[in-house]
Amino acid sequence: MNIVPLFLSCIITAVSYLAFKKQILAFLKQEKLTTYNYAGNEVLSAGGLMIMVPCTLAALMLFMYKSVPTYLLYALMMPILAFGGMLDDVLGDSSSKGLLSHVIALVNGKLSTGILKALIGCLIGFILARCRYSKFIIFLIDILLFPLCVNLINLLDLRPGRAIKGFGIVIIFMAAGAGFSELHFILPPAIALLLYTGGEMREVYMMGDTGANMLGGILGFYGVLVLSLPVKLLVLVCLGVLHIFAELYSLSGLIDKISFLKKLDMLGRNNEES
Repeated sequence: MNIVPLFLSCIITAVSYLAFKKQILAFLKQEKLTTYNYAGNEVLSAGGLMIMVPCTLAALMLFMYKSVPTYLLYALMMPILAFGGMLDDVLGDSSSKGLLSHVIALVNGKLSTGILKALIGCLIGFILARCRYSKFIIFLIDILLFPLCVNLINLLDLRPGRAIKGFGIVIIFMAAGAGFSELHFILPPAIALLLYTGGEMREVYMMGDTGANMLGGILGFYGVLVLSLPVKLLVLVCLGVLHIFAELYSLSGLIDKISFLKKLDMLGRNNEES
């Protein structure tokens, strides 16, 4: 893509983030959208709205520049996933944890916000895979890859900054595997996260499922678009193993046991653990 729309989308992201941040924080306070974090401290939830607004505006600019279905789907995906996550932030039942528990609850006749959120992710993944259809095997892989990427960031969003770090690491590996192509999909979110991260690290607010759902969508969207079939298969296997592990064990427990991961997890956070 031409450098001009890439530059403009980054500028739009930064300017709109700074322009809307105070209003969004005021809205969260006004609506009393708060939750208790891992340490028992009350923080503003659904902070992902601060990421969603500028990223969506930047994506709309890309669609204005070049009216192709992929750009339109990308622009629509972000608010859809964000508000699907916000539904879980506001109405979610914490009694069901993990994908398996939500499925069991559904089998027992209980519809959870977690299931609704998963269905939204699967639907968007199906539409994206269909738009990119070339071979049936790739179609199936893309259908699986997208929602697993969405849920990956949800799995990580248990400590301040963990979801952001996880998103950053995976997106860098994806971009490297794709020769750093299609950067206009990931640079605006990166800029928004740079501006957003400080408040989350200070535990003023948290992105919640609102932000985690959307970031996972960006990850999955980028992976479906740019990765080769062998790399997609590798990512899919890694995601599958991680999801199975998360159903059986604690990711936080694993991170605490591995020195390097523990140091990375604590980077930029308060030194005290409750």
